Amino acid sequence: MGRYDGYKKPARVPWTREQVVDLFNSFDKDGDGMLSKEELKAAFRELGSRWGGFRARRALSHADANSDGLISKEEIKDLVNYALECGYTLN
Repeated sequence: MGRYDGYKKPARVPWTREQVVDLFNSFDKDGDGMLSKEELKAAFRELGSRWGGFRARRALSHADANSDGLISKEEIKDLVNYALECGYTLN
C-alpha cells in the first residue's frame, strides 16, 4: 500500500469543560472535597498526560490560590481552565 490508502484518522475531540470537571471530581478519592497533588497526578494521567507529576505541580501553581497544596471546590475553576489550556483530547 502507498502512503495514503484512503483511510483518514478520526479527528481528535477535545475534552469539554463539564467532562474535565467530572473527571477531577471523580479523583477526590477520600471524599474531602479537595484534590491533593497525588489525586491531581492521577487525574492528569487519565486526561492523557505523560507527565502527570509535572502537570500536577503546574496545576497547583495556577489554581492553588491559598497555597495550601490542595485544590478546593472554590479553586476548581482555575484548575479546569489550566487543564483545558493544555489541549487534551479524548481517545
